[in-house]
Amino acid sequence: MLPSKRSLLSAALAAAFSYVAAEAHVEDTSITPAPTPTQALEARQVAGGPGTPILSTLTYPYTALPSQVYPFAVLRGPQFGYNQCGAPNATATANCQTLVVNNASDFCLWGSPDPNGAIGDVEAKVVSYCTNPRWGGRPIPGGSIYGVQFMRTSAYIQLVGFIDGEALGLNRSDTGGELDPHGADLQGNPLGGVVYSLDTNFSPDGGQTPGQVHNWNFFVGNGFFCFKACFNSITSPDYCENRYDLVGCDYNMPNALQNSTFLDCEGDLQTPVGTYTTNGQTLTWSMPDPLTTDPPYTPVVPSSSQCTTFSSQQLFANLGGPTGSNGGSASGKTGSGATASATGSSGALASANLPTGSLLIVLGGFLAGAMMLF
Repeated sequence: MLPSKRSLLSAALAAAFSYVAAEAHVEDTSITPAPTPTQALEARQVAGGPGTPILSTLTYPYTALPSQVYPFAVLRGPQFGYNQCGAPNATATANCQTLVVNNASDFCLWGSPDPNGAIGDVEAKVVSYCTNPRWGGRPIPGGSIYGVQFMRTSAYIQLVGFIDGEALGLNRSDTGGELDPHGADLQGNPLGGVVYSLDTNFSPDGGQTPGQVHNWNFFVGNGFFCFKACFNSITSPDYCENRYDLVGCDYNMPNALQNSTFLDCEGDLQTPVGTYTTNGQTLTWSMPDPLTTDPPYTPVVPSSSQCTTFSSQQLFANLGGPTGSNGGSASGKTGSGATASATGSSGALASANLPTGSLLIVLGGFLAGAMMLF
C-alpha cells in the first residue's frame, strides 16, 4: 500500500510542489529506498520466492527468536535492527524490532531510531519504545503519554492513546504513517518487525510467555497512536485489514478516548473498515489512491464496558518524570465525548489537530509520503 497525504486544492498543490522543490527532501541512506509503484508490483510478484521470504509467514517462539528474523539482502533487506531484545538491551539507543503489547500499562510502540524523525523516512527501520524494560525497547519518557485506552474484544485487542511524538523520536509536525507486517513487497514495515503479546489469545501458556501476533496494524503521528492485534484464528472479517491506511485511526480503529483519560475495557467489535449502512442497506467502500474526498460514511465507535479507570501515575510510575494531563505538548482533543482523532498516514485535515499555518507541512508530508511503502 502506498500512503500519501490527502489531495488538496490544485493551487495549494502547485504551491507545495514549488516549496518542496526549493527545500529538497533528503532521503535516509541507511536503508534501501522503498520501490516505486511499478517496482513494488514487480516485487510483489517475486516476494516469497527463493531467498525472499514473506515476513508475515515467519513464525518464532518468543524464547527462540533469532538475532534477526529478516537478515536477507533481497529487495529492501536486510533489516536494520535486531529481534533478541530483553531488559539488558533496554537503553535509549536500543534498536529492538520486536514489539510487545499486553495491557494499558505494559506495551511497546514503533518509533524512529533517529531524533526528529518522520515515519515516511524511517518506516522500514522503526524500533520499539516500551513502558516496561523487560522487552528491551527504548524507554518511553515519563510524562509523555497523555491518555490510553486498552480494549479487549472477541476478535482482537486494541490500544489507542495520546503521546508526545518526540518521545518516539518523531517530529511533532509529522502527520504520521501506518505500519504492518505486509507491505507492497511483503517484507513488512518495519523489515524484520515482529509482534508478541501475553494476552491469552496469543500466549502459548496462558499468559506466561508472549505469543506471536501475525495480523496487526499500527498508526502513529500528530500526537496520537493506535494499534490493533487480531487473533490468529479469526480470518473473516479481517479486523486488521491494512488496505485503508489513508483514512487513519478514525476509520481503522474508531474510539472515544479522551485526553488525560486512562482506561482498560472490554469492547464490542467494530464494523469492518469500509463497510457501512445507509437507508437500511449494507454497502462497501473501497479506498481510492490518491484519496481526494472523505469516505461516504461516519465510523461508528463500538460500545465499551467493564472499564477500569486509572491515573497516569498508577500505570506509568516506573517511567519516572512528571505524569498527568497533556499540557499542550501533543495533539489531543479534550472535552465530553471527544474522539481521539485519526492521524496515521491519512494526514486527514478534517480530523488531524494541525496548528495554523501547517499547510506546507502537510503537503510536504504528502510528497514525501508518496514514496512510503506499506
